[in-house]
Amino acid sequence: MKAELISAGTELLLGEIVDTNAVYLSQQLAQIGVDVYYRHTVGDNLRRLVEVLRLAFDRADVVIITGGLGPTQDDITRQAIAEAAGRSLVRSPQAVDKLREFFARRGRVPTENNLCQAEAPEGAVLLDNLCGTAPGIRLEHEGTVTFALPGPPTELQPMFTTEVMPYLLEMTERRGERLYTRTLLLADIGESNTAEILSDLIADQTDPTIALYASPAQVRVRLATKDADEQAAADRLAAAEAPIRELLGEHVFGVDDDTMESVIGRLLRETRATLALAESCTGGLVASRITDVPGSSDYFLGGVVAYSNDLKQTILGVASEILSTHGAVSSQCAEAMAQGARAAFGADFAVATTGIAGPAGGTEQKPVGLVYVAVADERGVHVEEHSWPGTREQFKRRVSQMALNTLRKRILQTI
Repeated sequence: MKAELISAGTELLLGEIVDTNAVYLSQQLAQIGVDVYYRHTVGDNLRRLVEVLRLAFDRADVVIITGGLGPTQDDITRQAIAEAAGRSLVRSPQAVDKLREFFARRGRVPTENNLCQAEAPEGAVLLDNLCGTAPGIRLEHEGTVTFALPGPPTELQPMFTTEVMPYLLEMTERRGERLYTRTLLLADIGESNTAEILSDLIADQTDPTIALYASPAQVRVRLATKDADEQAAADRLAAAEAPIRELLGEHVFGVDDDTMESVIGRLLRETRATLALAESCTGGLVASRITDVPGSSDYFLGGVVAYSNDLKQTILGVASEILSTHGAVSSQCAEAMAQGARAAFGADFAVATTGIAGPAGGTEQKPVGLVYVAVADERGVHVEEHSWPGTREQFKRRVSQMALNTLRKRILQTI
């Protein structure tokens, strides 16, 4: 089933606001097997909006237009849909009553332009707005279903969930086009290496399809298939997943909605182990991610953000000789920080990070982006050195991901 998205509003073209609605709708439609072929952004111009709507009517099964349903003169979506479909605008008495009730509860009386929000093209169905005044619109026209949704995400998302999604699910199920996916999450490997390893599988793919998506410190391998039968789809996905896991091995750290921190939480619970942290360059980001997981108090004992050398010595017990000889950004310091945190908190595992986030502070011997991560446990200490230049934000995010992944592998005893 083919869909087109239309975002209405001159403010979008001027860059005054970011079009998060289009991203949200594309993600939601992909989950149910509706393919978005085109996305348009159109200003508050009736002629141009009508042109885009007519184009979409000719080639899409579903059209979703967002914005332009308010009470002002530049809110022209209702009029544009009516003109594109060759229908007149009619006012719904029921919608007028709802608007009057909405304003009455707030001690106000709606103006005439407020009541214009009760208008829709002839034959359309008005969609309830649980969080605002402007109803949505559903119109079937020459084989295409058009939905008009309000622009504010706080109104659009509930309306899509309650009014649009159930309708589209019925359409996809009637056509036997329900989409099922399985996403494998990878760490410690880049997109190009992943593509090379999976090249034969990708070249021979039919159903399910295989797609790679890269993001900072993570690669996703997405498997997708369409079927009316959920079990048949699950069997195909499982059959396609098995050889990918065999080829990628320990690079696969999770699936679907997993995060590295949620995976770490499961592993620590399963092994009944505890964790402590000693962070320098990550500034507490690792601890923040760990505590984003509900119930992390079961295994996370605490952490120290030891940014200064004095704190590294007094709280974590890093020897002054290590700092004077090797420096704070060194494998020796990372090892001592991890050992100190494990001893101070009495934890089974401790992770330490120390590095140069930049943009200043680097030298020829120790450039910006240099980082050391250490994991201490009863077997000793494992230290890794990496170099990840970039912005401070990128550096901290990558280091936090790498630190957690190093911990994951240490728990699994693969390093």
